[in-house]
Amino acid sequence: MSLRSLRILTAIAGKGTFAAAADQLGLTQSAISLQVKKLEDEFGVQLFERTGRSPKLNMNGRYVVERASEILLIYDEMKARLSPLGGVQGLLTLGAVPTVITGSLPPALGRLRTRYQDMQVKLVSGLSTELVRKVEEGDLDAALTTEPPYAVPPQYEWIPYDEEPFFVVAPKEAGINDVALLFERFPFVRFDKMAWAGAMVDHELMLQGIRPREVMEFDSLEMALALVEEGLGIAVVPLSKSRLEQVANHFTLTPFGTPQLSRRVGMYQKRQHPRQPLTRAVLDELSQQVNLK
Repeated sequence: MSLRSLRILTAIAGKGTFAAAADQLGLTQSAISLQVKKLEDEFGVQLFERTGRSPKLNMNGRYVVERASEILLIYDEMKARLSPLGGVQGLLTLGAVPTVITGSLPPALGRLRTRYQDMQVKLVSGLSTELVRKVEEGDLDAALTTEPPYAVPPQYEWIPYDEEPFFVVAPKEAGINDVALLFERFPFVRFDKMAWAGAMVDHELMLQGIRPREVMEFDSLEMALALVEEGLGIAVVPLSKSRLEQVANHFTLTPFGTPQLSRRVGMYQKRQHPRQPLTRAVLDELSQQVNLK
């Protein structure tokens, strides 16, 4: 029994099919099937039910996956502990919402790379919903997301490091600082309805009895600002401390909500995984950067 075969088995359990596991691991489906067959021959039992269109883990398979996950975690933690850099090396696959990628993350990663030259980062951009799903499916080591609007499953954790208040962004020449009047005068360029931030804004608008005239939809801060700058309407966006002064120089900003609506940003990850020394270093750097502002 090899660690490689155990990793393949846990990948199948996480992705649901041999084909998806093969894509995740960069292997052929035949190579995946061969490793599974070797495991079954070694244990002397079937690990999958093969009666349907795609094999599914049976009771034996689920038991082996549970123990395999424990074995792999122990091995990875042991390897990280014995590393001369304390585990802050290797490839970290990190997801982040667009406001983080264009805000606090690049300088934080730059400082980390100066200290840990054996550290590599692969960045994946997306909405919080899809990034959380990718963490849970094993496609990402961790993700920098907004706060989940539900209880986080016990095997995962979401650790906050920043807070972003929401503002109505209007053209500089608007001359209006009243939220209701802004929505009366201007059409609304709105957040993606599938985004958690979009749901927060919609809920607050409903509480205030505001029915905006929606004209366009966006999924990033840069797109929102570009649309407002072109005179297409107003937008409601969250702004970190690092972006607030810059945006205020070019637009009229009015606090949104009573009290002002805000969202927290943090890191979503498994409570135990082999890349924790890397994710801990990123989170510490981001937290220090926020506290210095």
